[in-house]
Amino acid sequence: MTYAQTMEYINHFGHTGAPVTDLSRMETLLEALGNPHRQLKFVHIAGTNGKGSTLTYCAEAAMTAGIQTGMFTSPYILCYEDRIRVDGENIPRDALCRLGEQVRKHAPELPFSQFEITLAIALLYFLERRCELVFLEVGIGGLLDATNVVDPLVSVITSISLDHTALLGDTVEQIARQKAGIIKPHRPVVLAPANLPEVCSVVRNRAAVVDAPLQEAEQIPLEIRRQDIAGASFVYGDRPYEISMPGLHQIHNAMTAVCVLYVLEQLGYHISEEAIQQGLLHGKVPARIQVLCREPLTLLDGGHNPDGTEALRDTLNACAPKPIYGVVGLIDTKDYQHAVANLEQVLEQAFCVDGFAPNSVPAETLAEAFTRISAMPLPLKAAYAKAVQLAKAHGGTAVICGSLYLASRFLAEMGMNKM
Repeated sequence: MTYAQTMEYINHFGHTGAPVTDLSRMETLLEALGNPHRQLKFVHIAGTNGKGSTLTYCAEAAMTAGIQTGMFTSPYILCYEDRIRVDGENIPRDALCRLGEQVRKHAPELPFSQFEITLAIALLYFLERRCELVFLEVGIGGLLDATNVVDPLVSVITSISLDHTALLGDTVEQIARQKAGIIKPHRPVVLAPANLPEVCSVVRNRAAVVDAPLQEAEQIPLEIRRQDIAGASFVYGDRPYEISMPGLHQIHNAMTAVCVLYVLEQLGYHISEEAIQQGLLHGKVPARIQVLCREPLTLLDGGHNPDGTEALRDTLNACAPKPIYGVVGLIDTKDYQHAVANLEQVLEQAFCVDGFAPNSVPAETLAEAFTRISAMPLPLKAAYAKAVQLAKAHGGTAVICGSLYLASRFLAEMGMNKM
């Protein structure tokens, strides 16, 4: 198949596929493909926020240590192929097409999702490239997520909060039970810091039931020495680290990654302290409070749920020059009123945009949701120009935020999709 034909094949499946009550559909597909997942080693990462950053810190350290490393993430930011990477490089289009054809030929006639088909392609690619270690990010939830077919070396639970409530439940305990479904019998599990007590209780109970050794990242002493828009430096345990992504939440993600890497070291992967330090320092993810420009300071962030916009709000309050002008776009499947409430605590003015996704909140509706600050609907390019103009004139900050889909569209429209 050509690239266009491959993408047409993947996209003709629904985003979620038919509802599932077990993992048999994904297991059937992988069995038809020779069960590639049984020939690979995984670190399996679930959570509401922080999955991609934690994965990136870990993968960067593993690559620095000379380990052939696979990375599976979602959704894509710059291009579809960035969901599947080996040693930091996207799957080549010819490999995507070739393996997509292999999946098409062997896939049973079942109502698969785009995610399941993409995961199957990724697993075939990781096996073909002889990856020694694959960092695998859950799509939604955990217990019934297609990725949960794997038997991981380590399970990781990052920050958990309310999101995807229609699928996972409307309390953090219900959502945590779904996320904790990736914890496997006798396999180590790492829990990120700063989780709610209800979340910690669910994870501890699940780990105890299946006799999974639990490492809670919060139990190791932390001393923050510097925190600004360029990142942070801190001492964790008795060892110094630096990161290049800003925000207290990124320190928490880095702490989680360090714990995961220590577990991998105990399991026989030689990842030196220097490799861990370099991995954290060089780990960066697009659209996670990403600095686009310094004069004026211009940021891009895809935090799309309550915890994500709270992290952005807190980082802007702590690190960004005021006043702050926002280009804001949100989708209607998220709690956009909560996001607006968070953002208007720190923004001077909001320019609301839509059209970046089929379910984006209409710009006029979004502007009306802002009650404490001035907000107006504008096209994306005009909104960006206005925010930057005002930030420059007043010595402040411009931020494009609200949705990963908006971040992806912005990078494409501004010619930044090769970053």
